[in-house]
Amino acid sequence: MPGVVLVVLSAVACGADARPASASPLCSGSYEPRELVESGPLYPPLPTATGTTAGTTAADVPAGSRTTDVAAIRKIADVACGLPEPPSDVACTADMGPSFELVFVDAQGRTTTLTAHDYGCRFVEGLGTPRFDGTPLWDALAAAGLPAPRRR
Repeated sequence: MPGVVLVVLSAVACGADARPASASPLCSGSYEPRELVESGPLYPPLPTATGTTAGTTAADVPAGSRTTDVAAIRKIADVACGLPEPPSDVACTADMGPSFELVFVDAQGRTTTLTAHDYGCRFVEGLGTPRFDGTPLWDALAAAGLPAPRRR
């Protein structure tokens, strides 16, 4: 019997299958998706020799990829909402790379915008607290037939 209690306590203590809390409608069980628009890759502004900055923003990239497949959008939203929050001692590489902007539109026309970075710790922002390791999100986008970074 003590072995059983230990197993149960370790599963609870480790947060097995725990999802980070989010007030975002995207993470609500009643979320009704209508459309997902993906823009990217976007690059952060970098200084140039003239002192100005050069980069790519969502306004610079035509909205090329979209889907209205409700099941695919719901799966992508579930994956994004299920990404873990980073640990307090997270250490990320200092590389730079592209980001992708994901605009979710629900049945009432409300939007939720996520920015998913494909560099460093692959943070995903837009759900309240940043999420960590967006690799499962890239897999879900690819499974839905949307552009996603290749695995490194």
